[in-house]
Amino acid sequence: MSSEEKNIQKARKSLTDAGLVEIALDQFPERIKEVCHVAMGRLGELLERKNDIEERECVARSVGTLKRLENKLEATGRSSKSDDPNPSTS
Repeated sequence: MSSEEKNIQKARKSLTDAGLVEIALDQFPERIKEVCHVAMGRLGELLERKNDIEERECVARSVGTLKRLENKLEATGRSSKSDDPNPSTS
């Protein structure tokens, strides 16, 4: 495991321990997808309106952040699997 992966795990554990994030570490990827889906739905609603520009920009930035986090987690997961000396054969 690389030092970056260790830092990510350490950060997630710290957030969970602090009570800021109350989900298990292995549930992060799925929860991020769920939150991103909800945010995209809200962004769609906001785009239909002519007002609420500030909220629309905020939600758009949040979706971007969630997508970057999701991509990072997927890359970390792929890296971890390729480092596994005994991959399962399903």
